[in-house]
Amino acid sequence: MNTLDNVLIALAVLALVLYRQLRSSPLDERRMYTVPLVLAVVGAAQGGLVDKVHPALSVALLAGEAVAAVGLGALRAITVRLWREDDGRLWRRGTGWTLAAWLTSLAIRAAFIGAGYAAGIKVATGGVLLFLSVTLLVQNLVVGLRARRLGTAGPVSVVP
Repeated sequence: MNTLDNVLIALAVLALVLYRQLRSSPLDERRMYTVPLVLAVVGAAQGGLVDKVHPALSVALLAGEAVAAVGLGALRAITVRLWREDDGRLWRRGTGWTLAAWLTSLAIRAAFIGAGYAAGIKVATGGVLLFLSVTLLVQNLVVGLRARRLGTAGPVSVVP
């Protein structure tokens, strides 16, 4: 796969993720980690994450991207609305702030690509997928943590 293929795959996954995050849906922690883990495996398997001509700068940019991915995933996670229905099921829905945080994530990822390009670093073919996987994984982990803190709904009894 080349970089254009990865960008198209990442955009398709992002479109699906945005569609799913901006509508109400039940929270299923068992399924939340599948897509990020698949993206991580595919991104890492493609190799070329470290530029052989500029390895130190390449690793520094990769580390910066990882830190940004973690921070942006956590930021998006706190913008997600969580609630428990009467039947005890957890639900989630992204807000306008979630969309704004996604746009910020895209802009920051583009800035990292631009910085690497300006420094003469070859763009890693799997870097786009790896960034997306890390940021989605962190977002889902934080949403899961927030959901567990909601506690469980139990029957309410009113004694006159």
